[in-house]
Amino acid sequence: MKCIVNRLLVVAVAACFFGCAAKSVPNSGKTGNYNDYTENLSEVRPTYTPVIVKTETKGTTSIPESKKVIPSMGAEAQHVNRRLDEVMEASAAKNKTIRYAAGYRIQVYTGNERQSAEAAKLLVYQNFPELNPYLSYKQPTYKLKVGDFMRKLDAERYYSQIKSLFPTAVLQPDKIDIRYSMSIN
Repeated sequence: MKCIVNRLLVVAVAACFFGCAAKSVPNSGKTGNYNDYTENLSEVRPTYTPVIVKTETKGTTSIPESKKVIPSMGAEAQHVNRRLDEVMEASAAKNKTIRYAAGYRIQVYTGNERQSAEAAKLLVYQNFPELNPYLSYKQPTYKLKVGDFMRKLDAERYYSQIKSLFPTAVLQPDKIDIRYSMSIN
């Protein structure tokens, strides 16, 4: 029995020794560096042939740059570009019809007296000629708002200056006229 236990012990130690030994991988002549990898992919790469375009010189009509045929483009690419131009022109035409957007205005005056509102409007004209004043009346209150600001950062820049003239001024989100907002520096 002791002999069997000794043999099993020797086999277990040998299996552990040979099982944990470092294994070597055949190198096949390469250094093993990733930068040494080479493979010829020219067989699977696509090749393109340039399209030759003949231009006629009869007459004085010229083709605009955006409509000219680029020699390296195929017919499919030109079709996609024409369609993209149409979509972009339609989008530009739609954007021109948009007049109002969400933005910010500075409320300068709120009160019941029209003369005070008109005086505040005149003071804004004198100090900030680039800002458009908007006087509204909802019984019994007059409100004077100025500016058409797309970004809050632009409105805050003017707000700090207006606050020195009108201590009760408040920055408010409002619907603004886009054309006027582009003219504010």
